[in-house]
Amino acid sequence: MKQVDADVVIIGSGVMGGLVATELAKAGKSVIIVEAGPRIKRQEIVERFRNSPFKMSLTNMKLQGVGSPYPDLPHVPSTYGEYLQQTGPVKYPTKYLRVVGGTTWHFGSALWRMIPNDFKLQSLYGRGRDWPIDYQELEPWYGRAERELGVSGMDGQDESGHGGEAWPPRSTPFPMTGLEPSYLFKRLSELLGKGGYNPVMEPNGRATRPYGRRPACAGNNNCNPVCPIAAKYDGSMHIDEAERHGATLLDNSVVYKIEADDAGKITGIWYRKPDGSNHHLTANYFVLAAYGIESPKLLLMSTSARYPNGIANGSDQVGRNLMGHTGISMNVMMKEDVWPGQGPTELLVYLNNRDGPFRKDFPSYKIKVRNTVPTADYAASLIKKGVLGSKLDEELKRMSARSLNFAIDFETLPLAENRIVPSKTRQDAIGLPVPEIYYSVTDYWHAGKTQGLLDFNNFARLLNADVSKIDTGYQDRQHIMGTTIMGDDAKNSVVNRHCQSHDHPNLFIAGTSVMPSASCMNPTLTGAALSLRLADYLLKTVKV
Repeated sequence: MKQVDADVVIIGSGVMGGLVATELAKAGKSVIIVEAGPRIKRQEIVERFRNSPFKMSLTNMKLQGVGSPYPDLPHVPSTYGEYLQQTGPVKYPTKYLRVVGGTTWHFGSALWRMIPNDFKLQSLYGRGRDWPIDYQELEPWYGRAERELGVSGMDGQDESGHGGEAWPPRSTPFPMTGLEPSYLFKRLSELLGKGGYNPVMEPNGRATRPYGRRPACAGNNNCNPVCPIAAKYDGSMHIDEAERHGATLLDNSVVYKIEADDAGKITGIWYRKPDGSNHHLTANYFVLAAYGIESPKLLLMSTSARYPNGIANGSDQVGRNLMGHTGISMNVMMKEDVWPGQGPTELLVYLNNRDGPFRKDFPSYKIKVRNTVPTADYAASLIKKGVLGSKLDEELKRMSARSLNFAIDFETLPLAENRIVPSKTRQDAIGLPVPEIYYSVTDYWHAGKTQGLLDFNNFARLLNADVSKIDTGYQDRQHIMGTTIMGDDAKNSVVNRHCQSHDHPNLFIAGTSVMPSASCMNPTLTGAALSLRLADYLLKTVKV
């Protein structure tokens, strides 16, 4: 075989790329990981966050462009700015990080399994697409992913939200016991339980005991944007492990072209450094793990006479079927002190409408309690109203103890018109097109919103709380799915059941972009399970 730079080149150093890299490097394969962004230091991000006058939080999205502590560099412009070009009727202002370790640096750390019915939405409910694999086939990989990412959770919960027996089926327990519910969570469970709402504690990537190199969670309550003590999992941890096993990382290296020969074999990639210089890499196999916006953009940019529509795009599905958890939220003021802000930013959810025959008519959804206290926001709004001095202090205490935010995440469907393409009108500082996004929602989503608003009304009544605000403005949840969708038919999908390109047998795609359905749950664990399964397939079947 012709001499190549590595057995495998992996594009992207987030959790998915890091998992694949670690598995291959452990097996003695030569691996090069190519990352567009820089390597960052936790202490610098924490210090920048502490010193910023604007604090990022899950309830303070508008100011995140100002308050993000992560780099905003010419060759990897931050998605908190104007990098994403929006063209559709509904904005999709997703926020992902282009740094070593990827977006898990700032994620809320929810790590859910999908449930069996999520894999057969079309055959059961006549909506969306079925997966080419079922839950049982992915189940062992979910267990592996939970161990790799160090998930803490409550064994025995009914995660379907129906308050019954443990669900979904599990062959292994959670690696760590879940975090202890706070007073807020216990009080809400008591009050909302009277209305038949079943509390579910969220499985998450926070250590509840020393786990690997991670300490136990100390409840700092700023998981977004950064865990200051590294108790929360992030993808840099697997990049570090891959390097310990011999993998090579190239940071600040923006891949802009994938090459293939006439027979369909991927022969190399080109990447650009911040100084504008271009470089070439070859390998026997390539894994694209650049997340659901950058992965399809790169494939579509990689045009040639042989592949005028880009790489892996014989089906014309690359970039299409973009999904997210477009949602709504409600702020309420309690009449008693419940003290949000203790522990992590999210943990308690309600899933009464996670699954059932209703999915023929409206989407599944999750209602989550945002366990945040944006004190600076409260202070700014009060001062604007002229509240000052001791009255300001009194009001801040009241709002911090009683103001709550509930958010709903709705499942969306894979629609061909919702898509990513390279912009034809705008480029970044190193001459590459920015991503152009078209996104919309259908009557199916609006039917879910109608149902969700009924739940909001019930919540306010059961809590004896005053509603201060309901926002139905298509909130983005930063859960990117679809765009390189999985299926058995090469005519209507991008990769097969092994995440292998239909068009290019030595190209694999890792991550949530291959998911044919979104469910209403955070997709990271599903992407991780698929990535571990992909690595195993490469080693055992393809024999890289």
